[in-house]
This record gives sequence, structure tokens and C-alpha cells, in this order.
Amino acid sequence: MEENSKYENYNSKTGSIIKKSINKNFRLKKNVYNTCSKCENENEEKDNYCRICGNSLNNIEKINIREGKNKNIKSILEQFNLSSIIKTSISSIAILFIMSIIFKAIVSIGFDDLGNFINPIHIIMGLNLGYLDVSSSNMLGSGAITAHLGLLLFLLGPIISLLLSNILFMKNKNKSSKDVFLNSLGVGVVYGIIVFILSILSRMRISFNDMIQYGMAVEASYRPISVFLNGFIIAFLTTYILNFKKKYNSENMHLTLLKKALVIIATGYIITFVVLTGITINDRSYLYEFGMYSYVDQISIGLILSQLSAYMWGFANFIPVTISNTSISAFSLVISDLFLDTKLIFAVMMALGSLIILLNGCSLKRKYKDSKVNVVLMFSVYYAILMGILALFSSVIIGGNLSVFEMNNYQGSIVLGMPVLGAVISSFIYSFALTSIGHKLYVFDDNNIDENIL
Repeated sequence: MEENSKYENYNSKTGSIIKKSINKNFRLKKNVYNTCSKCENENEEKDNYCRICGNSLNNIEKINIREGKNKNIKSILEQFNLSSIIKTSISSIAILFIMSIIFKAIVSIGFDDLGNFINPIHIIMGLNLGYLDVSSSNMLGSGAITAHLGLLLFLLGPIISLLLSNILFMKNKNKSSKDVFLNSLGVGVVYGIIVFILSILSRMRISFNDMIQYGMAVEASYRPISVFLNGFIIAFLTTYILNFKKKYNSENMHLTLLKKALVIIATGYIITFVVLTGITINDRSYLYEFGMYSYVDQISIGLILSQLSAYMWGFANFIPVTISNTSISAFSLVISDLFLDTKLIFAVMMALGSLIILLNGCSLKRKYKDSKVNVVLMFSVYYAILMGILALFSSVIIGGNLSVFEMNNYQGSIVLGMPVLGAVISSFIYSFALTSIGHKLYVFDDNNIDENIL
């Protein structure tokens, strides 16, 4: 039976076409969006024949060998909705630009000097969490500072602008999980290229000619590669989450597992934020140990908690975290100098994270119990990659050898965050182990249980 399977033209289970090449001159090609050429009815991705009139959804296409690679490139581009991709990307940047103008006006009111140095493009780069390089020189010396303000609250700007743009130009343009993936990829690339170009244009040089700072020059620029990478990831994930619908779950297991990993991380982060908010309302003493209590007020408390929530969730995944230059890991928590109450907070987060991952293992067993693919392994891979992205985005690094504005030499840095490589490795091992346990512990077979938990 296995020997004859290679000669089959159709899949014995799904009925989909296996051999699309009839011979070296002709091949079968499905209609765009599986639209029937006779009655124009839109069918599902898995259909080979129209559900209304029974007409074949495949056309015989002649292969023009002379066109070579150009034909292949054209066929690939045809799968992207280029018009919607470009409109979504450009409009999101336009919305973000308007937000940046408003933000600059607010900054100019509170910090007049800072408002004179920055423009909306600089703010756009900052909201996309790009790395900033600042160098300074005068007659007494020179120095440089590298800064990455990975404040997750800043991501609200790009995410909101992308959500609005997707609703306007992309939401109804996807007919399958493949369309969602390709269009999300396209938006990510175009958005990334735009912010890449803007990062080059945002470079500035300022010279001071007053008596106190005469001869001083400051240069600042965002790293184009970091801005492109961040922009691509933000645009891709935002577009993907918004457009991937429940009905696509059965079409592509990998894309479904990717979304499930996103949902698990988002769920864990939100629950951690809620728990930390409740603790902070009753007792803020744990913030003393992290050197953050002096920054807590009605404006910055949300910023601090949103950042700490990412680190706490990372810690719950056995990822070592650094907060105010203090390194903490699950293996050193007991012997650390932290207060007992603070240790208990970290312990609660570990228990919470374990529960969420275990339940996810049960959910995977319930949904993919007949699958031959190792869903636990695939989920853990996607989960680890996304945790690495969270570590990349949430790092706060300010280091260098010169105070640009005071011109005082110093050697030091401020570091908050998680190591990217450590986040990927630790979260993979952790999620794989606990998801496997949850997968094996689930022994029920109740079809009435909701398959969409988590």
C-alpha cells in the first residue's frame, strides 16, 4: 500500500490534489480564494469542487519554460494582497506620526529643552523600541552612550496604529490561514522597511555655541537594523493576531500553535499584571528592593508595573532576570537577600506560570489527540521564540562612559531585563517539560468540553 501511495493523485483522507503537475508542459492551479469560475461562489480552502454547482475549482495552466524565474516570482507575489499590505503599512505609520506629534506637544510643555531636540520621527523610533547611540565631544574629551528603552507600554502606540489600519484595509481580505500568514508577513516587511528608512533620516547632530557649552557637539542615531527587526516583529504579530480567525484552526496546525503560544504568553502577562497591581495597592514595599519606589506616582506606576510583569512572567518560566542590576533566578531565589514577602511574590508567579502551562498541555491533548505530529514539541518551539522576542523588547539598557549633558566621566550602566538566548533556552525546556506533563495527565475523553480553553 505504501509503495503505491507515491502514484496517487489525490490524498486518501482529505481528497486534496497531491500531484499538481500533469506533465512538463501543463499543471493544475487552484482559483484565487477558491472562487468558482462558473457561479463565482467562494469555497473553503480544502474544497476541490464548487459546493453550489459542482464545477472544478482547478484550472489547467500551461507552463512557459521561457519565463523561468520571473514566472516563479510573479506567482509568489500574486499570493500577497499587495494593495492592502501597502495601505495598511503606510496608514499605520501615518497614524503613529499623528500620535508622535501629540506626544511631542505634551513633552514640550513639561520639558521645554527636550522638546526642542526631538521630532516626531525620533518618537516613532522610540515607540518601536529601537537602540539609540549617542556620542558627544568637546575640547575636554569625548564619549558615547548606548540606550535601549524597552518599555513595553511604548508598544501601545504601534499596536494601536496597526490595529486601526488592519481594520480599515486588511480585515476582510483574508480567506484562509495561508492568506493571513502571507499578508501578515507582507505588512511586517513593508512596515519594517518604512521605519528602517525613517531611522536613517532621524540621525541628528547638535552643536552648542553658548558660553558654558561652547564647542560641544552631540550626535544621536537609532540603529536601522534594530528598528527594522522590531518593526517587522510588531507589525507581523499584530496583523497575524487580529486576522487569524477561529475557523482557520483546522487548516494549518503550525499557525494555530503559533497563535496559541501568543495567547498563553499574553494570558500569563495580563494575569501577572493584575496580581502585581493588587499587591502594589496593598503594599509597595517590594519596590524598595528594586530601587523603584521613588518613581512611583499616579503617572509612572502603570509604566513600572507593565515592565515588572514581563520580568515576573519570565522568572516564572525559569528565566534569570535582572532588575536594577540585581540578578534573580529560580535557583538563587531562596539564598538571595530579598525580603521574605518579595520571595513569596516570585514563588506565587512560578506557581501561576506552572498552572497555565499545565492546562495548556491538557488543551493540546484534547485538541490534537489523533495527530501524528509532536504538538508539544512544536508548541514549545514557538513559545520559546516568542519568549525570546519578549526578552528582546523588554530590555532596558543605558550604558556608556560619558554623561552627555554634564560631561562627567563614569563607567557604569543601568540594566533591566532578560537575556534573549537564556530566555529561548529556558522557556523551551520549561514549556516542553510542563506541557508534556499536562499532555500525559489528561486522560479524559469528553467531547462536550470546550476545546478552546486557553
